[in-house]
Amino acid sequence: MEQTACLVALDIVQDGIASLAKVEEAYQYEKETKELIEEVVRSYSIYELHDTMDAADEGTDENRLLPAMNKIWPYLISCVRNRNPVAVRKCTSVIAYVVQICGGDFFSRRFHTDGPCLWKLLSSSPFQKKPVKEERTPLLLPYRSNPSTDESSSMAEVSNLKVQVALLNMISDLARNKRSSTALEVVLKKVSGLVVGIACSGVAGLHDASISALHGLALMDPDLIWLLVADVYYSVKKEGEVIPPPGSDFPQLSRLLPPPEKPKDYLYVQYGGQSYGFGINLASVEKVFLKLHSLAFPDQLYL
Repeated sequence: MEQTACLVALDIVQDGIASLAKVEEAYQYEKETKELIEEVVRSYSIYELHDTMDAADEGTDENRLLPAMNKIWPYLISCVRNRNPVAVRKCTSVIAYVVQICGGDFFSRRFHTDGPCLWKLLSSSPFQKKPVKEERTPLLLPYRSNPSTDESSSMAEVSNLKVQVALLNMISDLARNKRSSTALEVVLKKVSGLVVGIACSGVAGLHDASISALHGLALMDPDLIWLLVADVYYSVKKEGEVIPPPGSDFPQLSRLLPPPEKPKDYLYVQYGGQSYGFGINLASVEKVFLKLHSLAFPDQLYL
């Protein structure tokens, strides 16, 4: 599907779901009004009018919103798998919108089965360089050059960066809304691990979006997010830089979170899976921990 047609289709999906939601809401008011009228009719024993109302009932109890969303969902996933950067960014916005309207419970299983195509886009840095053996540069004569290569590579990096920002914003929007956050419950550890890995890296373009996503995820499970971030923070801090426990009843942090022997032992890697190109940046780890401490963990004793 062409990019323009895909974007138009996504706009139609978003507007259509919004319209169906309003129809469902209007039907609820209609149903409540009808029940009140029937109660009045019965109380005054107007049986003839009651029979007329029963005959006019067309059986409109069917839910329209969720069946429609069930048919639309595969097309949204197909749009993500198509890997067109502009379409994927728009699609993540539409997904965040429709999940908040339909409710997260309906999408819980769908995020579990179809989520990997979304999370895969977060598993590698947009600035990761291909290994030499994977480079496929055509042989050029000394007097010829290919000046567009670096420019195309730079544009691709920016496009991938924007896609990841859009995905992080989607996660943030879903996690902050109680109605939609249940969609992430089944994949919470996986998603949290990926976002922590991005936040603790040195990719400046993803810093704000990853902090926002972590803040949202912390509203769902603050203990999990603190543990994942603290596991990295206290591993990179020197022993003298860590404030001791507030009392003898509290154990040392090194006993609770022993430093990992290798990068793969970090909790965020075990939960989120191996990421590529996202190395830990000490300055970023410090910023993430202190920022989250003020946003989500103000009562935390250890710092």
